[in-house]
Amino acid sequence: MAGPDHIHTGKCHCGAVTFRAEGLDEIWFCHCRQCRRVTGHFLAAARTERDRYSVTGEVVWSPHSGTSQLGRCAACASPLFWQQPHGSKMSALAGCLDNTTGLAAVGHMYVSEKGDYYAIQDGLPQYATWPDENGPEGRL
Repeated sequence: MAGPDHIHTGKCHCGAVTFRAEGLDEIWFCHCRQCRRVTGHFLAAARTERDRYSVTGEVVWSPHSGTSQLGRCAACASPLFWQQPHGSKMSALAGCLDNTTGLAAVGHMYVSEKGDYYAIQDGLPQYATWPDENGPEGRL
């Protein structure tokens, strides 16, 4: 796994937004309806503290769910970030990272909302909704 000082870079499709993130942790897959609708499949993202990002270019934030926002490039509309505006962390979508060295997928969330057209067969933990940070409750 990447350490707290490991640096990852990324960008949108057109290159108008670039970013640097220090300390991204593991990658989670989210299968909720909102993530599937904005990405066309399920979302893969890694997070770190919001103040550990350096972003250049214009990011437009829009509601993603009742409590979260999705950040997109203002020029090409590529989805780049996910955050809860009142929290301290922000997630970078794994597909926009220049490389994922040191990151590993650790689990699946909102599996109760996944599409019927695919199966999850990688052996990673699966959670019906948000994984409980205090234990395996909710694990499928």
